[in-house]
Amino acid sequence: MDFTALRYFSATAHARSIRAASDRLHVSPSAISRQIAKLEHELRAPIFDRRAQGMKLTPAGEILLSKIDGVMREFSRVKSHIAALADLQAGNVDVYCFQTAIESFVAPVLNRFHTQYPDVTFNVRMSSTDEAMEALVAGTAEIGLILNPPVRETITRLEVFRDRMIAAFSPVHPLAGRKLLSLRELEGFPFVLTEPSFGLRQQLERVFAKHRFEPATFCVTNSLALVKEVASIGNHCTLLPRFAVEKELAAGHIKTAAVREFASDPLIFCICSATDRSLSPAAQVFMKIVIDYCRRYGH
Repeated sequence: MDFTALRYFSATAHARSIRAASDRLHVSPSAISRQIAKLEHELRAPIFDRRAQGMKLTPAGEILLSKIDGVMREFSRVKSHIAALADLQAGNVDVYCFQTAIESFVAPVLNRFHTQYPDVTFNVRMSSTDEAMEALVAGTAEIGLILNPPVRETITRLEVFRDRMIAAFSPVHPLAGRKLLSLRELEGFPFVLTEPSFGLRQQLERVFAKHRFEPATFCVTNSLALVKEVASIGNHCTLLPRFAVEKELAAGHIKTAAVREFASDPLIFCICSATDRSLSPAAQVFMKIVIDYCRRYGH
């Protein structure tokens, strides 16, 4: 099966228009039409319904696209590997990472990398733990920066550092002067927490269940910025990794206290990748820079 035909088919399927695919690929519409007809002849089945509002995939086309997209991503990654062999003069790295990483260290890591290798590009997507694991398995991510990743045979985990969960609240909170608390002392205070798909929340739920603690949760969000902002006002509180609130703590926007029940339950930050795929040279260098930068968080 001709790779050019598959590439033209994929572009048309995603654009839902031969004209739009033509503009994206910089080839003539007639060339794309010929390649699609060639594919349909080889498969002995139509792969598009030609409609006035655009090109719609047939059931056969849906099956073909589901297989081809993975092949196209892998071929792009292979090209990236080969190009990067020439002293990292090219390449692309797909990264899925948790929100705390984006707010804490991803930007300076990217800046350090780009200073050394300006021709390497990155696609960085903020994701929950569950989304990152799925992306690694599917091949849409080459690297996942994940807190407390679940153990899977298909995923390789490299531990970078460990941290502790701490309570965070406003400087005027009744507990603001404390350095060590128990969960019971947080009863009755309104909590703001991340969504259940977050690795942070999953660890909290395990500890809550273990100690039969039910927080008075009034707000659940997928925004870490909102969690920290709400916790910095009035009598609200939250539980977050210590490294996630370093900037706010230094600026005096919040106060923190260690929580006794989390002393033996560390947060583990890992760099994850698919076990059956080798990392590109660019991804390997990115991983080394992440490890070097995150040494400051070791406790």
